Amino acid sequence: MKYCMIEVAFGIKKEANKAVDELLNKRLVASCQILESNSIWNWKQKREQSKEYIVLMKTQFYLQNKIYNVIKNIHSYECFEFAVFELSSCNEDYLNWIESETNK
Repeated sequence: MKYCMIEVAFGIKKEANKAVDELLNKRLVASCQILESNSIWNWKQKREQSKEYIVLMKTQFYLQNKIYNVIKNIHSYECFEFAVFELSSCNEDYLNWIESETNK
């Protein structure tokens, strides 16, 4: 079994909350954190700065495409971040918990 953490930045807190709620209800993720961030980036030849909400999701690696589709239907950004990080080292109890809480 492979496990991962997925990171997505939202510009609207309600969208972040809606995504988390739907993903947890569908058992696609075991856990999420929503972190407030001051983000700075270049977009269409301009420097942008805004508050964003970074959602960190813990799940099984094979669920990432289903998670992406949920996010895509909620997210309002034209081009949004969907970064997947494989958990190469993590305590076994936590990984067992992720497995028990996802995709039943």
